[in-house]
Amino acid sequence: MDLDGRAYSKIFGVSYGDINFEKYRRIVDAIWPLSHMRDHETPEMWCFRIRDPFRKILEENSEILSKNGYISMCGKLYESDKIHAHPTNYIYCSVCDSLVFIPDTSFGARIYQDNHLKRCISGNSISNERARRKEILKSIDRREFEIWQYKQYILREEAKINRLRLELFSQSTSHSEKNKLASVLYDHDGNFTASYENYAQSRATVEKNTMPSAPNFEPACITPTRQEVISPTSYQSSNCK
Repeated sequence: MDLDGRAYSKIFGVSYGDINFEKYRRIVDAIWPLSHMRDHETPEMWCFRIRDPFRKILEENSEILSKNGYISMCGKLYESDKIHAHPTNYIYCSVCDSLVFIPDTSFGARIYQDNHLKRCISGNSISNERARRKEILKSIDRREFEIWQYKQYILREEAKINRLRLELFSQSTSHSEKNKLASVLYDHDGNFTASYENYAQSRATVEKNTMPSAPNFEPACITPTRQEVISPTSYQSSNCK
Protein backbone atom coordinates (compact mmCIF):
# COMPACT_ATOMS: atom_id res chain seq x y z
CA MET A 1 0.00 0.00 0.00
CA ASP A 2 1.05 3.58 -0.63
CA LEU A 3 2.16 5.42 2.50
CA ASP A 4 -0.59 8.05 2.48
CA GLY A 5 -2.91 9.41 5.17
CA ARG A 6 -4.98 6.24 5.33
CA ALA A 7 -1.88 4.07 5.63
CA TYR A 8 -0.49 6.28 8.40
CA SER A 9 -3.75 5.95 10.33
CA LYS A 10 -3.68 2.19 9.90
CA ILE A 11 -0.03 1.77 10.90
CA PHE A 12 0.01 4.22 13.81
CA GLY A 13 -3.36 3.01 15.10
CA VAL A 14 -2.62 -0.71 15.05
CA SER A 15 -3.87 -2.60 18.09
CA TYR A 16 -1.76 -5.00 20.11
CA GLY A 17 -3.75 -8.04 19.01
CA ASP A 18 -3.34 -7.30 15.29
CA ILE A 19 -1.42 -9.92 13.33
CA ASN A 20 0.76 -7.17 11.84
CA PHE A 21 1.38 -5.40 15.14
CA GLU A 22 5.14 -6.09 15.29
CA LYS A 23 5.70 -5.15 11.65
CA TYR A 24 3.70 -1.94 11.94
CA ARG A 25 5.40 -0.94 15.18
CA ARG A 26 8.82 -1.35 13.56
CA ILE A 27 7.74 0.99 10.77
CA VAL A 28 6.38 3.52 13.28
CA ASP A 29 9.55 3.38 15.37
CA ALA A 30 11.63 4.01 12.24
CA ILE A 31 9.50 6.83 10.75
CA TRP A 32 8.64 8.78 13.90
CA PRO A 33 12.19 10.06 14.67
CA LEU A 34 12.72 11.06 11.04
CA SER A 35 9.70 13.35 10.99
CA HIS A 36 11.16 15.70 13.61
CA MET A 37 13.48 18.43 12.44
CA ARG A 38 16.48 19.21 14.59
CA ASP A 39 17.39 22.54 16.16
CA HIS A 40 18.63 25.09 13.62
CA GLU A 41 17.72 22.73 10.79
CA THR A 42 16.15 24.20 7.65
CA PRO A 43 13.49 22.32 5.65
CA GLU A 44 16.11 21.62 2.98
CA MET A 45 18.53 20.23 5.55
CA TRP A 46 15.79 18.07 7.05
CA CYS A 47 14.89 16.73 3.61
CA PHE A 48 18.51 15.93 2.79
CA ARG A 49 18.95 14.11 6.12
CA ILE A 50 15.82 11.93 6.02
CA ARG A 51 15.59 11.21 2.29
CA ASP A 52 17.69 8.05 2.11
CA PRO A 53 16.55 6.57 5.46
CA PHE A 54 12.90 7.11 4.53
CA ARG A 55 13.27 5.52 1.11
CA LYS A 56 15.08 2.61 2.80
CA ILE A 57 12.10 2.10 5.14
CA LEU A 58 9.79 1.83 2.12
CA GLU A 59 12.11 -0.62 0.38
CA GLU A 60 12.69 -2.82 3.44
CA ASN A 61 8.95 -3.15 4.08
CA SER A 62 7.92 -3.92 0.52
CA GLU A 63 5.58 -6.69 1.71
CA ILE A 64 3.47 -3.95 3.34
CA LEU A 65 4.40 -0.67 1.66
CA SER A 66 4.94 0.35 -1.93
CA LYS A 67 7.75 2.73 -2.88
CA ASN A 68 5.20 5.55 -3.04
CA GLY A 69 4.78 7.63 0.09
CA TYR A 70 5.47 10.83 1.95
CA ILE A 71 6.68 11.87 5.37
CA SER A 72 5.63 15.08 7.13
CA MET A 73 8.13 17.39 8.75
CA CYS A 74 7.36 18.35 12.36
CA GLY A 75 8.79 21.34 14.18
CA LYS A 76 9.00 22.16 17.88
CA LEU A 77 6.54 24.19 19.92
CA TYR A 78 7.74 25.47 23.30
CA GLU A 79 4.81 25.93 25.66
CA SER A 80 4.73 26.09 29.48
CA ASP A 81 8.32 24.86 29.72
CA LYS A 82 7.42 21.85 27.61
CA ILE A 83 8.34 20.91 24.06
CA HIS A 84 5.59 19.71 21.74
CA ALA A 85 5.75 18.56 18.15
CA HIS A 86 3.74 20.69 15.77
CA PRO A 87 3.07 20.28 12.03
CA THR A 88 4.83 22.36 9.39
CA ASN A 89 4.04 23.12 5.76
CA TYR A 90 6.51 20.57 4.39
CA ILE A 91 6.58 16.95 3.35
CA TYR A 92 9.10 14.81 1.53
CA CYS A 93 7.52 12.85 -1.33
CA SER A 94 9.31 9.72 -2.53
CA VAL A 95 7.57 9.78 -5.92
CA CYS A 96 8.81 13.19 -7.08
CA ASP A 97 11.84 12.84 -4.76
CA SER A 98 11.34 16.39 -3.51
CA LEU A 99 10.66 18.64 -0.58
CA VAL A 100 7.09 19.86 -1.11
CA PHE A 101 5.29 22.87 0.37
CA ILE A 102 1.77 22.10 1.64
CA PRO A 103 -0.55 25.14 2.07
CA ASP A 104 -2.20 23.87 5.25
CA THR A 105 -0.98 22.62 8.62
CA SER A 106 -4.30 21.77 10.26
CA PHE A 107 -5.79 18.31 10.69
CA GLY A 108 -7.19 18.64 7.17
CA ALA A 109 -3.67 18.94 5.75
CA ARG A 110 -3.73 15.19 5.07
CA ILE A 111 -6.07 15.91 2.16
CA TYR A 112 -3.50 18.20 0.53
CA GLN A 113 -0.70 15.73 1.21
CA ASP A 114 -2.66 12.78 -0.17
CA ASN A 115 -3.71 14.77 -3.24
CA HIS A 116 -0.10 15.65 -3.99
CA LEU A 117 0.93 11.99 -3.72
CA LYS A 118 -1.89 10.88 -6.03
CA ARG A 119 -1.01 13.51 -8.63
CA CYS A 120 2.66 12.52 -8.51
CA ILE A 121 1.78 8.86 -9.03
CA SER A 122 -0.38 9.81 -12.01
CA GLY A 123 2.67 11.49 -13.55
CA ASN A 124 0.91 14.59 -14.89
CA SER A 125 3.25 17.41 -13.85
CA ILE A 126 1.20 20.16 -15.53
CA SER A 127 -2.00 19.07 -13.78
CA ASN A 128 -0.07 18.77 -10.52
CA GLU A 129 1.22 22.35 -10.75
CA ARG A 130 -2.23 23.74 -11.60
CA ALA A 131 -3.82 21.86 -8.72
CA ARG A 132 -1.07 23.01 -6.35
CA ARG A 133 -1.63 26.67 -7.26
CA LYS A 134 -5.38 26.21 -6.88
CA GLU A 135 -4.90 24.73 -3.40
CA ILE A 136 -2.68 27.64 -2.36
CA LEU A 137 -5.24 30.19 -3.58
CA LYS A 138 -7.98 28.28 -1.78
CA SER A 139 -5.94 28.33 1.43
CA ILE A 140 -5.37 32.10 1.06
CA ASP A 141 -9.10 32.66 0.57
CA ARG A 142 -9.97 30.57 3.63
CA ARG A 143 -7.60 32.55 5.82
CA GLU A 144 -8.90 35.87 4.49
CA PHE A 145 -12.42 34.68 5.31
CA GLU A 146 -11.35 33.86 8.87
CA ILE A 147 -9.77 37.32 9.24
CA TRP A 148 -12.99 38.89 7.94
CA GLN A 149 -15.00 36.92 10.53
CA TYR A 150 -12.73 38.19 13.31
CA LYS A 151 -13.17 41.75 12.04
CA GLN A 152 -16.97 41.39 12.06
CA TYR A 153 -16.83 40.25 15.67
CA ILE A 154 -14.57 43.19 16.61
CA LEU A 155 -16.88 45.68 14.88
CA ARG A 156 -19.90 44.31 16.74
CA GLU A 157 -18.09 44.48 20.08
CA GLU A 158 -16.91 48.03 19.38
CA ALA A 159 -20.49 49.05 18.61
CA LYS A 160 -21.62 47.56 21.93
CA ILE A 161 -18.88 49.45 23.78
CA ASN A 162 -19.92 52.70 22.11
CA ARG A 163 -23.52 52.05 23.13
CA LEU A 164 -22.49 51.47 26.76
CA ARG A 165 -20.47 54.67 26.82
CA LEU A 166 -23.41 56.63 25.45
CA GLU A 167 -25.58 55.18 28.19
CA LEU A 168 -23.13 56.53 30.77
CA PHE A 169 -22.54 60.00 29.40
CA SER A 170 -25.61 60.91 27.32
CA GLN A 171 -28.52 60.73 29.74
CA SER A 172 -30.63 63.25 27.82
CA THR A 173 -30.38 61.41 24.50
CA SER A 174 -33.16 59.01 23.51
CA HIS A 175 -32.47 55.29 23.28
CA SER A 176 -33.13 55.20 19.54
CA GLU A 177 -30.69 58.05 19.00
CA LYS A 178 -28.08 56.31 21.15
CA ASN A 179 -28.49 53.16 19.11
CA LYS A 180 -28.08 55.15 15.93
CA LEU A 181 -25.00 56.96 17.22
CA ALA A 182 -23.42 53.70 18.31
CA SER A 183 -24.18 52.12 14.93
CA VAL A 184 -26.04 49.30 16.61
CA LEU A 185 -28.45 48.33 13.85
CA TYR A 186 -30.56 45.67 15.49
CA ASP A 187 -32.35 44.54 12.34
CA HIS A 188 -29.01 44.13 10.59
CA ASP A 189 -27.32 42.37 13.52
CA GLY A 190 -30.28 40.08 14.01
CA ASN A 191 -30.25 38.80 10.45
CA PHE A 192 -26.58 39.14 9.56
CA THR A 193 -24.27 36.16 9.95
CA ALA A 194 -20.55 36.07 9.25
CA SER A 195 -21.05 33.40 6.59
CA TYR A 196 -18.88 32.80 3.56
CA GLU A 197 -21.68 34.06 1.31
CA ASN A 198 -21.75 37.41 3.12
CA TYR A 199 -17.95 37.51 3.05
CA ALA A 200 -17.90 36.96 -0.72
CA GLN A 201 -20.57 39.61 -1.24
CA SER A 202 -18.70 42.09 0.96
CA ARG A 203 -15.45 41.40 -0.85
CA ALA A 204 -17.06 41.85 -4.26
CA THR A 205 -18.55 45.17 -3.15
CA VAL A 206 -15.18 46.43 -1.93
CA GLU A 207 -13.47 45.38 -5.15
CA LYS A 208 -16.17 47.06 -7.24
CA ASN A 209 -15.90 50.33 -5.31
CA THR A 210 -12.10 50.44 -5.32
CA MET A 211 -11.37 49.38 -8.89
CA PRO A 212 -10.77 52.07 -11.54
CA SER A 213 -13.63 52.34 -13.99
CA ALA A 214 -12.68 50.93 -17.36
CA PRO A 215 -14.66 49.19 -20.12
CA ASN A 216 -14.65 45.40 -19.91
CA PHE A 217 -12.22 45.49 -17.01
CA GLU A 218 -11.81 42.25 -15.10
CA PRO A 219 -9.83 41.91 -11.86
CA ALA A 220 -6.56 40.14 -12.29
CA CYS A 221 -6.01 37.01 -10.26
CA ILE A 222 -3.01 37.65 -8.06
CA THR A 223 -1.10 34.41 -7.96
CA PRO A 224 1.38 33.56 -5.23
CA THR A 225 5.07 33.77 -5.94
CA ARG A 226 6.27 30.69 -7.75
CA GLN A 227 7.74 28.22 -5.30
CA GLU A 228 10.29 25.82 -6.55
CA VAL A 229 10.11 22.17 -5.65
CA ILE A 230 13.47 21.43 -4.12
CA SER A 231 15.25 18.23 -5.01
CA PRO A 232 17.35 16.72 -2.22
CA THR A 233 19.91 15.61 -4.78
CA SER A 234 20.44 19.17 -5.99
CA TYR A 235 20.74 20.31 -2.38
CA GLN A 236 23.32 17.62 -1.75
CA SER A 237 25.39 18.57 -4.78
CA SER A 238 25.35 22.25 -3.89
CA ASN A 239 26.58 21.50 -0.39
CA CYS A 240 29.31 19.14 -1.48
CA LYS A 241 31.10 21.77 -3.55
